[in-house]
Amino acid sequence: MTKFTKIAAPALIAAMAFGVAVPAQAQHNQGRDYGYNHNNNGYNNGRGIEREITQLERQVSRNDNRDRISEREAAGLRRDVAQLRWTYRSYARDGLSSREVRTLQDRIQRIRHKLQNERHDRDGRRY
Repeated sequence: MTKFTKIAAPALIAAMAFGVAVPAQAQHNQGRDYGYNHNNNGYNNGRGIEREITQLERQVSRNDNRDRISEREAAGLRRDVAQLRWTYRSYARDGLSSREVRTLQDRIQRIRHKLQNERHDRDGRRY
């Protein structure tokens, strides 16, 4: 029993200390907020942004399939969305800062605006 106590007690103390150390470490994230913008816009771990990028891809495909935009316009918009997704993944590797979230939001809005303009220009050309 004494040998067990000598081994188990330090292990138990170490486990308890580790349990206390993890929340303290989690509080310090070097200025990263991991996708949550403190303006309450609902981006949690960047999943909201990823969802919007996927939604953009679907909208471009839907408009292309319905011939509301030309093949050339669709290809350009797909390229824009692919670059946006690459940027998102690059930023998300070490967590998204609020600045990176704003940058991604701005790019999402620009691509949405381009899609809307392409749908209504009726010229079949990319601007």
